[in-house]
Order: sequence, then structure tokens, then C-alpha cells
Amino acid sequence: MRRAPSRPTRAALLLGFLVLLGNQPCGPIPGDALEGEEVLEPVADWSFADAWPRCQLEVRPADPHSVTTYCFAGEGVLYVPAIMGDSKKWTKLAVADPRARIRIGGKIHPVTIERVDDPAERLVAARLGYRKYQDGEVPPDDFEVPDDRWFFRLTSR
Repeated sequence: MRRAPSRPTRAALLLGFLVLLGNQPCGPIPGDALEGEEVLEPVADWSFADAWPRCQLEVRPADPHSVTTYCFAGEGVLYVPAIMGDSKKWTKLAVADPRARIRIGGKIHPVTIERVDDPAERLVAARLGYRKYQDGEVPPDDFEVPDDRWFFRLTSR
């Protein structure tokens, strides 16, 4: 009969996996500075981002903190959501310093990140996210944005 790995073995496997990742974010595990090809040309239309299910966002340039998140575009604008936005480290860092970088499809773009407070724009962003992650389905007419859902607008810098 085969036994499950012991706790030290599991810890060693996890450590090995994290070493392979380097300092890059993976799922719920945050990382440091993003690695990849940096694109310095400003982006006027972010619609290409919808071809990717996830993106990686880096905030706080002086001491980079990166996360894997969703991203979606509409009318050339790129948005990143944060469920329970007031409880996340990266959202607080983004509000404190709007300089950020986003990696989409392996390419890194320098951006300015700004929290969306306007209710109409929050609804637009939420509907865009719904449409992307519900396979193009249009949100119902009574669709509402939860109060704890934050959205950030990203623009090239």
C-alpha cells in the first residue's frame, strides 16, 4: 500500500515549486517584480486583453508586489476588478501609488491605475467583466454591482 507523503516531504515539494516560480505571482500567491518583455509603446485600445483569461498586475514600483487577476476591456479601456477590494493589500498599494505594470500574454505594459468610484462607470466595468467571463452572455437587466467590488481603470503611461 502506498502512503501519502509526510508533512516535511509536502513542504519540500511546495518549496521546490515556489523556487521554480521564482518571484512571479501564481494563482492566489503574490509575487515581486514581473518578468517578461516590456512594451513601452502606449496602448490606445486594450481589447486584445480579452483574449487572455488572466493577467498579472504589479503595484508599488519601489518594492514591487504582483498578483494574478482578471482583466477586461471595453471601448479601448482596460479594467481590473477586486472582490472585497478594501481587504486586499494590492488595492491599498494601488490607491497609494498609481504607477503600475500589467502583464498580458507575456508582455508587460507600464500603466497608471485609478480606482473607479463613479457608479455609472462601475456598472460599465462590471458588465464588461460579466460578459467576458460568462462566455459573451449579456448581464440580466437587474444586474447590480456589489458594494465590496472595486474596479480599477488602467491607462498607458
